[in-house]
Amino acid sequence: MFAVGSMVFMGISSFLYKRSTDILGATNTTFYYYLFSIGIATVVWLMFRERIDFPKGALIWPFLIAICLFFSVWFFNLSLRELDVSVAATIRGLFFLVTTVLAVVIAKEQPSTIGVVAMCLAAGAVLLLGIDAVTK
Repeated sequence: MFAVGSMVFMGISSFLYKRSTDILGATNTTFYYYLFSIGIATVVWLMFRERIDFPKGALIWPFLIAICLFFSVWFFNLSLRELDVSVAATIRGLFFLVTTVLAVVIAKEQPSTIGVVAMCLAAGAVLLLGIDAVTK
């Protein structure tokens, strides 16, 4: 259920990015997104944080995630200067291919045959949507 919620909020935010970047610009939108996120994240963390002891060196993981997400959001916002939001979001939607390659190569995960076929079909569908949006 959380994955569906994540997908819904990603779709809404992708749509809203276009509105914001048209008014504020790509870099300003990205900056204010993260600025406002600090407040939201602080409230959520105070309410729901896990009480887990962990080595301080483990904070490298959220740091690396922050770098990747920052560039993902910023590059997406910059792409909206030249692309319709539907095209940019379609291209961004192919992120699962990067995740899958990393999972197979680094984490040694082995997707099933059905999983591979499903990912190929999904990638094909996303690409067709992107081609359709570009050719209109």
